[in-house]
Amino acid sequence: MLEYYSGPYLVLSVEAEKIANLLFLQRERMRMHEYAEKIASIGAAANPTFMTLGISPVSWGGGQAVLKMKASEKLHNGVGFLQGGFYVILADEAIALAVLAELDPGSGTTTISETTEFIRGTKDDEIFAVAKIIRKGRRIVFAEAEVRRGSVDGDLLSKTTASYLVTQC
Repeated sequence: MLEYYSGPYLVLSVEAEKIANLLFLQRERMRMHEYAEKIASIGAAANPTFMTLGISPVSWGGGQAVLKMKASEKLHNGVGFLQGGFYVILADEAIALAVLAELDPGSGTTTISETTEFIRGTKDDEIFAVAKIIRKGRRIVFAEAEVRRGSVDGDLLSKTTASYLVTQC
């Protein structure tokens, strides 16, 4: 059994540390918001909008979230580009996941304000919404999301800012 020094008076075996880490993760999972728990367990099936539009969760946690979807022809406007409302939906869902993943179980949100600036169009590309919390107070959360083409670092297509009221269910 390997041992190492891990503090002023505490010596743990590697096995004991693994058990401690598993217990910590289990405690954190019990504190996870119901929505984030559903995303973690069943993915896109947790959200009907995800299923309808082909949105996939990529990552979330730590006040951030990334979602992706394919800008298919069936979502185009009359001039052949992805209709702007789908940028807003993707950004809004990414922001909601970033925010809800940071809330305690039993909490919810309601949107106070949301604004989207459209920068460039796209046709049949995979697009990514990259959301992050800007400031989280006790009752109000400010967040933003960028929708990008091809990757999380791709061409900027739109930018959304939002504020949410934290509610207790």
